[in-house]
Amino acid sequence: MSPDAASEAPSVGAAAPSEPRRDFGVRLAGDAATYGLGGVAAQAVAVLLVPIYARQIGESGVGVTGVLNSTISLALMLSALALPQAFFRWYLREAEDNQARRNVLGTTLTIRVAASLLAFAFVLAGSLPLSRLLYDGAYWEVFALAAPIILFDSFVTIPLSILRAERRARAYLLITLVRAILGTLLILALVVLLPLGVTGVALGSACAAFVAAILGLGTLRASGLFRMNLDPHLARRMLAFSIPLVPASIAGWTLNLSDRPLLQILTGNEATVGVYTLGYTAGLVTNALVVQPFSLAWGAAYWEISRADDAPRVFARVLTWFVAVSAGVALFLSAAGTDILRFLIGSGFELSRFIIPFSAFAYVLYGIYVVLASGLNIADRTPLVAKTMVAAAVGSVALNLILIPVLGIFGAALSTTASYALLAVSVGIVSQRHYPVPWEVGRVVSLLVVAAGLSAAALIGPDHALWRLACMATYVPALLGLRLVRLDQARTLLALLRRR
Repeated sequence: MSPDAASEAPSVGAAAPSEPRRDFGVRLAGDAATYGLGGVAAQAVAVLLVPIYARQIGESGVGVTGVLNSTISLALMLSALALPQAFFRWYLREAEDNQARRNVLGTTLTIRVAASLLAFAFVLAGSLPLSRLLYDGAYWEVFALAAPIILFDSFVTIPLSILRAERRARAYLLITLVRAILGTLLILALVVLLPLGVTGVALGSACAAFVAAILGLGTLRASGLFRMNLDPHLARRMLAFSIPLVPASIAGWTLNLSDRPLLQILTGNEATVGVYTLGYTAGLVTNALVVQPFSLAWGAAYWEISRADDAPRVFARVLTWFVAVSAGVALFLSAAGTDILRFLIGSGFELSRFIIPFSAFAYVLYGIYVVLASGLNIADRTPLVAKTMVAAAVGSVALNLILIPVLGIFGAALSTTASYALLAVSVGIVSQRHYPVPWEVGRVVSLLVVAAGLSAAALIGPDHALWRLACMATYVPALLGLRLVRLDQARTLLALLRRR
C-alpha cells in the first residue's frame, strides 16, 4: 500500500464524509463484493492448489495436509474468541467519540496479541503429542509449523477487522490476495521445485502468513491505528459478548472440517484421508462459485426485501432458483470431476471422484440453510440459529463415528451431506414457526433429486466422457420438461427484485 493511500485513510473515529443516501446501497454492495473477492480468491486458490501438488506428495501427503488445515482452522477459531464481532459492535456502535474508539481499538489489539501468543505456545507444545496420536510420532515438524501459521494468521485478522470498520476495502483485498497468491507460489516452489513434501506445504503457508501479517500491521502503523492499551472493564464486556459466540463457530468447524481428523483417528491411514480430502476439496468449487457469492449478496438483500408485504413470496422464489442453479453446478462438478482429476493428477486418487458429489451437494444444502435462516434473523431469533448449528454438529460427529468404521471415506462423505441436510431441515422447521414463508418444498426437493440422480448416473454409468456430458446436458431439459422451473417465473422474480 502506498504512503499516499495510507495518509488518505480516515483517522480513528473520524466521521465518514457526507454521502447521499441513495449511494449507500451501491457502496455497501461494492464493499461487500470486494471483501467477498478476497474470500473467494482464497478458496479458489485452495481448490486449484491441492490437485497441482497432489502429484508430488501423493495420497498420504494430501491426507496429512487435510488434517493439518483442519487443525489450523480450529486453533484460529478458538484463539479468535469471536472477538471481531465484539470489536465491530463497540467500535461502530457503542463508542461515542474518537477517544472511546481508540480505547476499543487498543483493547482489542491487546487481547488479540495475547490470545495469539497463547495459541502459538499451546500448538507448538501440542505438536508432538498430536503427531503421536495421529501418526505414531511422524510429521511432528509439520504440526510444529502450524504454530507460526496460527500466530501470523491471527495477527492478520487484527488489521483486517480494523480495515473493514474503517471501510478500506481495497487495503483489505490487497492483504487477503497477498496471503493467498504468495502462499500458492511458495508452496508450489517448495513442493514441486524443491521436494520438501508436506513440510513444504506448511513452510510455504507459514512464510506467506508472516508476510501478510507484516503488511497488515505495517498498514495500521502507517495509518496511525496501531495503539495498544488495555481497559479491563471494556475487555470484560467485550469478552462476555464474544465468548458465547464461540460454540457456534466450533459447530461450523465441526460440520466442515472435523471429518478429516476423525477419519485419520478411526482408520489410521493417511492415504485414505488424502483420497477423501482431494474429493472434498474439488466439491468446494460449488461454494466458491455459487454459495459464497450468493450468501454475500443475500446477507444484505434480504433485509431490504423483508420490508415489503410480498417478501415471503419473494424468499420462496429465490430459494427455488438458487437450488436450480447451485444444484446444476454441483451436477457439473460431479460429472466433470472424473475427467478433471484424471487430467490434473493421472490415475492416482481414483476414488476421489466419488467423493465430489457428497461435498458439492453438501454446500448446496448449506446455501439452502442460509436462505431458510433469514426468517429467524428477521424475527430476531438469532440464538435459535446457533442452536440448530450446534445440533447439526453433534449429529455430524455421531454419524462419522458410526459410519466411518463401516463405510470408510464414504461414511465420512455421507455424514457430511446428511449433517448439512439436517441443518437445513431443522432451521427451516424452526424458522417457519416465527416467520412463515410459502416455500416451494416439492420443487426444491425435486430439483435436488434430479441433479443428484444425474450425478449418480454420471459416476456409476459407462466410464466415458460422452456419457458424463450427456448426463450434464439432460439437466436443463429435465427441469423444463418436469416444469420444476419456468422462464416466466424467472422474469417475475427479477421484476420483484428490481423493484427492491
